[in-house]
Amino acid sequence: MRCFRVLALLAVLTSSSAVAQYSVAGLRIHGAAPFTDAEVLQVSGLKPGLALDQKSLQRAAQNLLDTGVFADASVSLTGMGMARTVVMDLKPVPAALMVPASFTNLVWWTPAELRAELEKRVPLFREAIPPAGTLAESVTAALTSMLAEKGVRGTVVNVSVAPTSQHPVATWEFRLDDPSVRLGSAELTGMPSEFVAPMQKVLRQVTGSAYNEGLSGSLTSDLLLTPLRGAGYVDAQLALVSRSVSASADGFVVKLNATVVLGALFHVSSLTWQPTAVYSQDAFTHEAKLHGGEVASEGALLGTEQAIVNAYLRQGYLDAYVDAHSHEDAAAHTVSYSLQIVPGEVYHLRTVIPMHLTPEAQKDFQSGWTMQPGAVYDPLYAANFLNNNTALRALSPYTALFQAAADTNTHLVDLTINFVRAGH
Repeated sequence: MRCFRVLALLAVLTSSSAVAQYSVAGLRIHGAAPFTDAEVLQVSGLKPGLALDQKSLQRAAQNLLDTGVFADASVSLTGMGMARTVVMDLKPVPAALMVPASFTNLVWWTPAELRAELEKRVPLFREAIPPAGTLAESVTAALTSMLAEKGVRGTVVNVSVAPTSQHPVATWEFRLDDPSVRLGSAELTGMPSEFVAPMQKVLRQVTGSAYNEGLSGSLTSDLLLTPLRGAGYVDAQLALVSRSVSASADGFVVKLNATVVLGALFHVSSLTWQPTAVYSQDAFTHEAKLHGGEVASEGALLGTEQAIVNAYLRQGYLDAYVDAHSHEDAAAHTVSYSLQIVPGEVYHLRTVIPMHLTPEAQKDFQSGWTMQPGAVYDPLYAANFLNNNTALRALSPYTALFQAAADTNTHLVDLTINFVRAGH
């Protein structure tokens, strides 16, 4: 919790007068922009005519700081007598530190309607969330109430999402977690004939998947546009999007209607990598799936980025992602990519717990498993353990589910391996 400053400019409350009350004759607010005076007053709890004492001033400052929106807030009294003017000096958190708010599956409103309604209900909300404070919980409470008004009872959650190669900007995601919201069907007009069959295949694959129109993860629109972007139509978009939602046996399903805007076919003018000690230029040259002169396939670009990320995962950089700076030449229909890594911190293994093994299989596991507590955590080692240890005969009847709980503060990983034996 942030500290607060309370300045009583012309009245020093001694212990004998600490309970003395003043009334608010007027209010002056400085430095609130982009927030309105009305929002500031609503959060602070102050208003003209209100009786207050020193604790009231402290509480008003703390209320503002608790939201996380302000880096500093001072509340002072000025004037004579018992009717005083309250002066509030505020310093908002810099816009660069705010995290964009993203709404994954709240399809009962258009994006514009949703943001407008939240701005009415949540003072100080401006499409972004501070890195700390109570504003995210206030938005969650408002969304829960808004859904209830539409007859939707469920659990709304919010979570800060770290950048990834596909979405290299941190976001603050809000979603209806329970019941589920899934894609029921999609009707797309304007699809070129050569892409109808690939699109039908994609539709079969993604129908029933979690609906996502947020800013991170596997977006429904990105999945639907996979055939086009994989073929070099890097600017392909869905336009005139409308969606309807209906209840299902286990949640809600969304019917999506949109028009496909194909855009131009792009080729790669250049693809460069900033070499590091972990991933050299030679490794990049050997493993790159995309090259200059080729069609700008999104799938090939992602495959190139994944090879880089895998090298970092093996070294314990669980939060690593590739930032691909792209530059399009609209006239020439070419795009260049400059790739660089954002590695994050190295994670180490704290505990490893194998579950549901027989004594003989447990013995084989202990002899074959080499990543011990304290070692750099390699998720690819864990994922490939059974395939790479087929000689351990007691483990051959088993499949395994690896559940890694990574602490982003300590950078330690607790790994639980749930083994399942064939026929059980």
